[in-house]
Amino acid sequence: LVHNRSDDAPVRIWTCGCSTGEEAYSLAIAISEFMEKSRKRYPVQIFASDINDRGLEKARAGLYHENILLDVSPERLRRYFTKTEGFYQVSKSIRDMCVFARQNVAIDPPFSNLDLISCRNVLIYLTPVLQKRVMPIFHYALKPHGILFLGTSENIGEASTLFEQVDKKHKFFARKSTPY
Repeated sequence: LVHNRSDDAPVRIWTCGCSTGEEAYSLAIAISEFMEKSRKRYPVQIFASDINDRGLEKARAGLYHENILLDVSPERLRRYFTKTEGFYQVSKSIRDMCVFARQNVAIDPPFSNLDLISCRNVLIYLTPVLQKRVMPIFHYALKPHGILFLGTSENIGEASTLFEQVDKKHKFFARKSTPY
C-alpha cells in the first residue's frame, strides 16, 4: 500500500460492511504498527460503512466487552485500548483514523481513489445479482493496482476481467486497468 508513495499522500481504505467496527480498527492498528516499525508517517483515512445504524453507533464509540481479551494480545490491549466501566475503548488516535458512515453499497455512491477495499464476509449475504452489481463499483473506487480484500468463503465471481488474484489463501485481488 505504501510502495512508491510520497510521505504526504494519504493511505485510503474502505471497509464495506463494517458492522461494529472491529475490522476498521484492526486495520488502523496494523497500519499504525507498520508506520512505527518502518519509521514512516502517512495520513490514514479509513472509511467504514454499513447499512445498520445501531452497528455504526457502536463502531463510532469504539467500546467493546471484555471478551476482546480472547482476540487482542495483552500488548495491543495496553497500547490501543483504555478500560472504562467494564468495557475496553479503542484509543482516540486509532478512532481518529476511521470515519463511519451509513451506506448501501448497492445504491449509494462509493468512496473513491482507494488503496484498499476490505469487503470481508459481506458478499456472502448478497444475491448473485447484487454481487455482480457491486464488483464494478469496487473496481471504480480503487486506484490503479488497488487491492480488494475478501472473506475466506468469498470470491470475485464473474469479475475476473476487473480483478486478478494476488494471494489465493488470504483472498487479495488487484484491480486490473480494464474499463468496466
